Amino acid sequence: MKGHARNLMTDRVQSVTPDMPLSEVARVLVAARHGGAPVVDAEQRVMGFVNELHVLDALLHGDVEEKTARELMSDPAIVADEFMSTDEVMGLFRDGGIHHLPVVRGGKLVGIITPHDVLEHFVTHVLPEPPKNA
Repeated sequence: MKGHARNLMTDRVQSVTPDMPLSEVARVLVAARHGGAPVVDAEQRVMGFVNELHVLDALLHGDVEEKTARELMSDPAIVADEFMSTDEVMGLFRDGGIHHLPVVRGGKLVGIITPHDVLEHFVTHVLPEPPKNA
């Protein structure tokens, strides 16, 4: 696939703050219908990533009241610069074992790439159009 990360990304991304309690993180993920969210500081720099498996693990261990996004998140964050090539993006998905990739501009969060975004780009921009019925 040709292009850059910004061609794949969704620019509406829900993030959480590092001190957000687990209960609020869970609410954000459920309300946004996302499997995860970037953890950002006050300047919108990505510090880490928290996903539904992090939250579920804490719930299963009875850590609901005491955990924050900072304690749950994967760290360091794997991010893509908006001008990273799509080949490099695909390499991060493949080699990093990730399913969500925050996209940054000047170090600040501007979007996210999910498997759905990659598939949508592939279907609409790479695959040939299906034959039309005659």
